[in-house]
Amino acid sequence: MQFDKQILSNILREYEIKRELRAKMLSERRLEVYKKVPRIKQIDALLKGTAASVMKIALENGDNPEDALKQLKEKNLSLQRERKELLIKNNIPADFLDDKPQCSVCSDMGYIGSNPCRCLKHAYQDKLNKQLSTMLPINDQNFQSFKLDFYPQTIDARIGISARENMRKNFERCRKYASKFNKNSKNLLFYGSTGLGKTFLSTCIAKVVTEAGFSVAYDTTANIVTNYETIKFNGVDIEKAREAITKYEKADLLILDDLGTEFSTPFTISVIYSLLNNRLMSHKPMIISTNLLPNELAKHYSDAIASRINGEFIPIRFIGDDIRKLKKK
Repeated sequence: MQFDKQILSNILREYEIKRELRAKMLSERRLEVYKKVPRIKQIDALLKGTAASVMKIALENGDNPEDALKQLKEKNLSLQRERKELLIKNNIPADFLDDKPQCSVCSDMGYIGSNPCRCLKHAYQDKLNKQLSTMLPINDQNFQSFKLDFYPQTIDARIGISARENMRKNFERCRKYASKFNKNSKNLLFYGSTGLGKTFLSTCIAKVVTEAGFSVAYDTTANIVTNYETIKFNGVDIEKAREAITKYEKADLLILDDLGTEFSTPFTISVIYSLLNNRLMSHKPMIISTNLLPNELAKHYSDAIASRINGEFIPIRFIGDDIRKLKKK
């Protein structure tokens, strides 16, 4: 798994804060207990010196320190028993002074040696899911909840099959794409009228891809252009815009929604061209959804943009009736 540096840095900082709070709590508890039962402070000091005692015994006894180590172990166990009895006698839980990290495997370090701990991977996945859920309704929209009921079964003369059969193929294609997603995956172009499920299937893919540990950036073309304008013209929330742009450019998968609905200007065209070209050159997969037909792209944008989309993206057509309107009825 390749971690997003910013997300990983935030998680490791949270781990550090947890360790600091835990250490502070233990220190306060020790002071409280030592004041109430001074003998426990003496026992802790003796137990802390065990390692030094082991080294001393090993040096003094040459190659055969076993007897001395055995005696030291027995003394150590005796001190632990006395400590436990004193705690219980004074109505203090036996584990009151124990260090209790949330993860017993890595002690809340996040790593075991140079390998990321299972808890770190889980925390990273959780961050990705929360980040994606702020952009897309991933809890409600997923492959399991998808239904074909709203797509008509009559044959569409344009493609020779029904909207339902066409959508069934689109669904299977998208599910396969999501399950096998990797950094060499192809680019997809979802095109068709409004309300046919383009964003829904994009969301389904995003959820599966994120759960596999890949980073996903999603936004509408209008928002993407706005963030680039903020940087260029020193608008408000520059840091927020810069963070969003970094995701657009660096995420393992970029989902660019509603291409063609943004206000078209030379700046808009230059932003879209630059983002497309940079990701294509870096071999970073994209999914674009648009109401435009492939042959309308050059008219709406430029030959350069149309050439890149039509040449580098697999077209997936959506047909049928507006599902949002059907649901309202």
